[in-house]
Amino acid sequence: MLLLLGTTVGYGQSAQREMKKSELKELAATQSLMTLRKYPEAKEKLAKLIKKYDEVAELYYLDSEISRGQENYPEAIASLERGLELEGRNASVAYRKVAELYTLNQEYETALTYYERYLDALQQAGRNDQLVDKARNLVESARVVSDLAANPYPYEPTPLGPGVNTTHSLEYFPSLSVDGQRLIFTRRVNKQQEDFYQSDRQPDGSWSTAVPLTGVNTPMNEGAQTITADGNYLIFTGCGRRDGIGSCDLYYSERIGDRWGEAQNMGPTVNTRASESQPSLSQDGSLLFFASNREGGLGGDDIYVSGRRPDGQWSRPINLGKTVNTNGNDRYPFWAADNKTLYFTSTGWPGMGGADLFMTSVDENNNWQQPKNLGYPINTPGEETNLFIGLDGRSAYFSKGIADGIDIYTFELPEEARPAPATYVEVQVVDDETDRPLTAKVRLQAQQRGSPVTVRNTDTRGRYLTVLPTGLDYGFSVEKEGYLFYSDRFILAGEHSASEPFQLRIRLQPIEEHALAEEAEADGAIVLRNVFFETGSDELLEFSTEELDRLVTLLESQPTVGVEIAGHTDDVGSDVDNQRLSERRAASVKRYLESQGIAADRIRSVGYGESRPVASNDSAEGRASNRRTTFRLLFE
Repeated sequence: MLLLLGTTVGYGQSAQREMKKSELKELAATQSLMTLRKYPEAKEKLAKLIKKYDEVAELYYLDSEISRGQENYPEAIASLERGLELEGRNASVAYRKVAELYTLNQEYETALTYYERYLDALQQAGRNDQLVDKARNLVESARVVSDLAANPYPYEPTPLGPGVNTTHSLEYFPSLSVDGQRLIFTRRVNKQQEDFYQSDRQPDGSWSTAVPLTGVNTPMNEGAQTITADGNYLIFTGCGRRDGIGSCDLYYSERIGDRWGEAQNMGPTVNTRASESQPSLSQDGSLLFFASNREGGLGGDDIYVSGRRPDGQWSRPINLGKTVNTNGNDRYPFWAADNKTLYFTSTGWPGMGGADLFMTSVDENNNWQQPKNLGYPINTPGEETNLFIGLDGRSAYFSKGIADGIDIYTFELPEEARPAPATYVEVQVVDDETDRPLTAKVRLQAQQRGSPVTVRNTDTRGRYLTVLPTGLDYGFSVEKEGYLFYSDRFILAGEHSASEPFQLRIRLQPIEEHALAEEAEADGAIVLRNVFFETGSDELLEFSTEELDRLVTLLESQPTVGVEIAGHTDDVGSDVDNQRLSERRAASVKRYLESQGIAADRIRSVGYGESRPVASNDSAEGRASNRRTTFRLLFE
């Protein structure tokens, strides 16, 4: 744009005048000061030249660049527009520059006008098709931005306070525990060394003075962490390490007791010779999203996903594809607790300028939907990154600031930008007789067609924690060899929130002839809480087999023990019909057990109809409790 180092300087459209050598040196010195970002000194030198050559458009353009460097956008705009007056319609590049400045100054409608003038100037000048196509894209993006700015969301970001944010360090990349009481974040200590810190929410809502995360921090930099819901598995970005594969790699650490173990490189399946960074784990730790500039991508950085196999190893990452990734930079993924919504930052999708926050989701066929800009003023002409959203789907946390002043803020997401809310289940499993914590197998399945079963073990303290997206019901079971298994059902199809978690202490009963499980009915029978039938029928629903398989496993481990399967109904309909239905349903379960290899002579089926209610039939909830299938072990 600047052609000022020749022997002459043009001013106006009709004359030229030689610039003295001393003035050319001052001009060169001005540009050198700009390169060093010494903007006040550069502006002072340039002002003297403008005073003498006040009709030279290029000098005003240079003055505009200095003001832009100082983030004084109104002054930068004024200088550019003065240059435009002097140069006229030949100034196509200047139109684009002033449009950029109006965008930075958040005057989006005016910016759109200048982008349109830029496109028109290129077309009038007969410029090449590629340049014109890029200008059309700028116009379309500016139109999107103008529409977003015309419909702003209520937005009041609040800093987290002195317990988290400091004046001498930078704080960013927040992540919150499922109960919302613990914050883990990255701090650049004294603006140099990156480490992890944690802070706890106080009774008054403030945050405690953050302390370093023990066990993970080293003299090297650790940044951009993500942690599973149970707080036991952490992945982060490490750059320039001796055991690194590329420039930046992903590392993991597992918590043992109250300490984190030494970090390990995730290996060549995940990491490459390029850069892998900005990880985001699903709450159960089964999916890992991250950004990488590896070969084969669509742009600069793309977003990838990897799945964790039952043996704990990670699958080869897959690019999310062109529905999400662009030819720009797509970074900072955040996988929401609803297990279907992804938030990320992109420079490739139309936005407010810089890098904007977007959201997308997967449909019932596991296909990504068109990304949606989170809108204004959440997005601005600056850089928006590292978003974290709490289980309620409303509370958002992110870092914002410029250069040496980056802090963590919280704000409420507008309704249109929220994921589905979620809650969590927190369990401790103990031996019923000794209160000793048990390492047991926990199974969880959403009760909808095709939903997978997740299987995990409790830790050495008998604890298990996972997140449950609302809108579905879940079957849940706990089993351990030598014990009666426990089953439960979590109903989240209606209104539910993270402030209403399922917190259970489960007492597993050793299998003994005279033992009686805590949740057993009067005759010792235990309800199969996740066995269901078609309405008015004895046809088992698909997801009932998961619970019945637990009973199969139990019977296989106790070859001398038999079982009585009992069917029960509510009082809707005639006594005779209910009796027959309960018998047919018990017989249907018996047939399933036989199909899985349990001998027929070990199984007795019986129907009790409506004769043994466990709740009043005067309410829908009571009738639902009475419609049940139970089992009772037979030791004779």
